[in-house]
This record gives sequence, C-alpha cells and structure tokens, in this order.
Amino acid sequence: MAYPAFVALAIVIGLLASQRGPPDPVPPAVRRTVRVAALVGAVLGAHLLEFPADLLGWTAAPDHGGSPWLGRTVLGGILGGWLGVELAKWRAGFTGPTGDRFAAPLAMSLAIGRLGCVFAGCCPGAPVAPTSPWARLSPFSDPPRFPATLLEAYFHAGAAVVLLVLSRRGKNAGTLFPGYVACLAAVRFGLEELRANPEVALGLTYYQGLATLLFVLAAASWAARMQAPSAASTAA
Repeated sequence: MAYPAFVALAIVIGLLASQRGPPDPVPPAVRRTVRVAALVGAVLGAHLLEFPADLLGWTAAPDHGGSPWLGRTVLGGILGGWLGVELAKWRAGFTGPTGDRFAAPLAMSLAIGRLGCVFAGCCPGAPVAPTSPWARLSPFSDPPRFPATLLEAYFHAGAAVVLLVLSRRGKNAGTLFPGYVACLAAVRFGLEELRANPEVALGLTYYQGLATLLFVLAAASWAARMQAPSAASTAA
C-alpha cells in the first residue's frame, strides 16, 4: 500500500470513529463545525509548519519531490487543528471542551499514518549498525535506521486503546484530548533524539521545538481542566 493510501485510510477511519463516540454535551452543530475546522486546520498546519524546515534544511530527508510546499509534519498538523477548533468554537460561541470524542480517533489515524511512514521509508531515524537489534525493526531502510516511526505507531495504537476504554467508561471527562496530546508531544520529543534531523537552536531540532510548544499548550489545558473539570473551558 502506497503512502497516500495510508493517509487516506487514516483520515477516513478517524472521521468515522469520531462519529461513533460516546454521548457528550457538545451540540451536534458545533461538533460538525469543529470536525471540519480541525481537518482544515490540520492540513494547513501540517504543510505551513513544515515549510521552514524543508526550505532551511531543518529536516533530514524530505520525501516530496524537492518542493518545500509539499512537506508536512504531524506536530504542525495537531497545532493547526487545535487552532482551527479554537476559532470554530469562538465563532460558534461555545466554550466547553470538545476534544474527548476525537482523542481516540486521532490516535487511530496517527497509528495508521505512521505505519505508512514505515513502509514509505520517510521520517528516518538515525543510522544504526546492521548488527543492532533495532536494525531488525527497520527492514525498509537502507542503511538500517532506528525505527522511530514504528515505535511512534505503537505508541499511538496503545494510546487509542487506552482512550477508548476511558471514554467508554466516562473517565477523565474533558481531559482525554489534552492528556493524549501532551503524552504525544513528550514521546515525539524523546524520539527526536534518535532521528536524523539536525539541531537548530539550543541543542534542539526544529521538531523538538514544535513538540515543546505543543506540550506546553496541551499540559496547560490538561492542568486547567483537572483543577476545574466541570467548568467551561476555552481549550480545544
């Protein structure tokens, strides 16, 4: 299966899964608006926030035919989707949390998308010795590389299961999405240490900078909801 097919499958499964979530207090009209805003914001964010990395050489191996406008980043997609949701909620006059229903579908989509990266050989990890145990998990890389995308796919798949269980049981209402995104950002920050992307500033890669920004945003939202879980929130 080609990488674009994985992306299409991830989007379809995410959209279908988000429509079958447990009941929540979000009005249907607001939910539909948020869904569209999240998708549009994610697409724009994924491309626009990857553009400087491709243009300035902050990514190790772009796989998009040499045009910096065709690259994309998951971290940028989540940031863009979050901003899109905030704008949609502001225009709709809705201040409650809307992310719980979309947390597990997002994790499912990212797990499938990262498997597409594995088979396409994009988003490479750092080279490893052919005799390294990690080389056995990167059969599509030549030379063998640390399987960063595969491990990230495992993380998202495991997170999807946990999120589904918590949402079905009504646990941690209002905090599932920011909690998941905070964990995602932390995992991605760590995996960047084992990828081939160059350091840009303060010993960090460009993607570690995006991960830090995303973590701060998500952790602040999670903390605010944990302190006042029943209060209306303006976070995505």
